[in-house]
Amino acid sequence: MPETIDVLKLEGLAINGLVKESTILDCEKRGKIRMSKLLVKLVNGEEYETPCYEYPRISRVYVLVSKYRELL
Repeated sequence: MPETIDVLKLEGLAINGLVKESTILDCEKRGKIRMSKLLVKLVNGEEYETPCYEYPRISRVYVLVSKYRELL
């Protein structure tokens, strides 16, 4: 089971080129509110996930992490 880390720590890992893969996973849907989390795999094989947040917030973090991966 992946360790849960906050978004800021995840962004730090991405900035330093340590994120190999990232995936958005759905947690739940309450009415019109979709809750999701980000699962990442590092270059050393470790896996981390964020807590569940609203989908628009997680999708922005996903794009940011993806852009950092492209730059390195």
